[in-house]
Amino acid sequence: MKALEIKNLSVVLSGKEILKDINLSLDEGKFLGIVGPNGSGKTTFLKSILGLIKPLAGIVRVLGKSSGECLGEGVLGYVPQHLNLDINFPARAIDVVTMGLYGRLGFFRWPSKKDKEKASEYIELIGMSGHENFPFGEMSGGEQQRISIARALVSNPKILILDEPSTGIDVVGQEDFYHLLKGFQKRLGLTIIMVSHDIGAVTAYVDEIACLNKILYYHGAPLGALDENVLERLYGKNVDILIHSDVCDKCERLRK
Repeated sequence: MKALEIKNLSVVLSGKEILKDINLSLDEGKFLGIVGPNGSGKTTFLKSILGLIKPLAGIVRVLGKSSGECLGEGVLGYVPQHLNLDINFPARAIDVVTMGLYGRLGFFRWPSKKDKEKASEYIELIGMSGHENFPFGEMSGGEQQRISIARALVSNPKILILDEPSTGIDVVGQEDFYHLLKGFQKRLGLTIIMVSHDIGAVTAYVDEIACLNKILYYHGAPLGALDENVLERLYGKNVDILIHSDVCDKCERLRK
């Protein structure tokens, strides 16, 4: 079964065309990276998959169903760039992870001992055992993102969707973060869809890459996204900065 099928997707927000005639399909169990310049429609694309934005035209099918049906079944896990938590709210790491079960529990049900045990299991899974009672607001950016992933995974989704999850994490932390995601893909059999601003880094970890800037310029093997013609069409005049930087290093790694 296809994890994702998108046909002729177009989105207009406040009278502005954000996405135009997007066609894309993705098999289950694959890791898809979505790249493009700022303002290219990447987050809008994710929200269209999640059913948070109604398209002007086109069809979005997730595991053969509409996004709305999938949200009700809990098959989609979502990690935004930043969790919208009140900094004055004294949430611990385990509290944040347990929030991932609220779709099933309901907002007014107190989490059971079993639910907290499950949350602890996922905190261990993301390599942060012993941090259950740490205040979420006092954690580093990398630690918060790991907890956010545990929150998204605790409901056992089939597809994990992430919007620039490495924002605010240093280079070493980013490498560890991508390794973590790759491990989840294999260990849990997840389909992963991730937006990234770093085309050089993401190409080393994903199975497929989509180059998006209102329209879909490329979708396929990661190495193809590093082609100079693709980069020039995607980024325009800024392509020279990319070609003569970290992208070239990653390109050589993939060729070997």
